[in-house]
Amino acid sequence: MHKINWQDLQYILVVARQGSVSAAARSLGVNHSTVLRRINALEERQGLRLFDRLRTGYVLSQEGQHLLQAAQSIEDTVTGLERRITGAELQLEGTIRVTTTDSVLLTICGSHIAKFQKTYPNITIELTVTSSILSLSKRDADVAIRPSRFEPERLTGERICDFHFALYAGPDFWTANCDTPLPQQPWLAPDESMAGSPAGRWMRDKIPEAKIVMAADSFLALGDAARRNLGVAILPCAQGDAMPDLVRIGEPLKDYKTGLWVLTHRDLLGAVRISTFYNFMIDALKAEESRMKGER
Repeated sequence: MHKINWQDLQYILVVARQGSVSAAARSLGVNHSTVLRRINALEERQGLRLFDRLRTGYVLSQEGQHLLQAAQSIEDTVTGLERRITGAELQLEGTIRVTTTDSVLLTICGSHIAKFQKTYPNITIELTVTSSILSLSKRDADVAIRPSRFEPERLTGERICDFHFALYAGPDFWTANCDTPLPQQPWLAPDESMAGSPAGRWMRDKIPEAKIVMAADSFLALGDAARRNLGVAILPCAQGDAMPDLVRIGEPLKDYKTGLWVLTHRDLLGAVRISTFYNFMIDALKAEESRMKGER
């Protein structure tokens, strides 16, 4: 059996997690053919079949499962070492990788991130805007600013405040449809990827038979559809209240809220640039509490 290098194992990890070569290629930022070539070459060198090629995707073989366990252990060791090295850095320069959602970025924290960068021009902010939960333990991001009901395990964080939601529609739409009961309204709904959000839970509990005319994985997309008079949407109050071409329908939804968190890995707080950004954003976002609660 030939030696295996860490880069080989990274390809195994990503293909196993993504379930297909094309998805792994997108995640790694390489060509589809590169992933195929690396996997095929590794199997040939080791004399093992690591993946079963099925019509539905790549599935680890028994030998591949054994190798995956070893790869995950090595990955944990490598990323832990990277965090400790990063945590020992003392300069206010370098890169901070930040992840947040599109609505939180554009309606709450974008201006504060811009102010931070102007205050510390030697720091580069790399933003990943996604509703997916990135792994801070694996260094997919250094700091996460996102709604969550609970503090994720193995992370350190600050719960800024409650994060409320309400119903919104375009003024013309609501004038024409305000007498229609809510279950009969056309709805702009979060898709399955956001089923656990307060908006998804409210719709499931209150109007399970809703007429959904559009579903999206983005509250910005739902807000845009609402202002175009396509129906009623459940939006974060900080977003909906800031849109002049929307009207709020009633008060924030009672018992359907979450929290806004600023999160990092405890190993990274020793890096001055990360701890400075972390504390800066906590202070800045606490000043936005009334907006996030939908107070007028």
